Amino acid sequence: AWVAIRDNDIAAEVIGVNVYRYKLLAYFVAGAFAGVAGAFLISKQPFISQEDFTFVLSLELVGVILIGGLGSNYGTIFGCMFWVLADSFLVSFVQPLSVVMPQLQPAYFRQMGFGLAIILFLIFEPNGLAYRWWQIKNYIHLWPFSY
Repeated sequence: AWVAIRDNDIAAEVIGVNVYRYKLLAYFVAGAFAGVAGAFLISKQPFISQEDFTFVLSLELVGVILIGGLGSNYGTIFGCMFWVLADSFLVSFVQPLSVVMPQLQPAYFRQMGFGLAIILFLIFEPNGLAYRWWQIKNYIHLWPFSY
């Protein structure tokens, strides 16, 4: 029913799916997952305040999902892997430069690099890394006869 509602909610209602009920159930499931994620976060941090959840963090999380690919679990994993690797690369690249030029701050390059990555992925790979993974996987499966 959720797939039918995702594709076309009017057509789903025509075939007899209670759209209101399933949309409400989707919000309930999303809220339950958010609650479980919050419980996991609380168990790892002894103190949480309002300053821990900034607008920049929200943008980074949305960017990770955009880079990984919307609508797939692999996309979220690939987006997180890309962000962790890109962040460590940017810090290790800018750290020696900040010794030579003290006005270079690694935090600025981190945000600038992440914004540039989001823009480049939206232009050149709009379906994200998960779609690229799907293409590679299909190519390997069809390798001898890929025509």
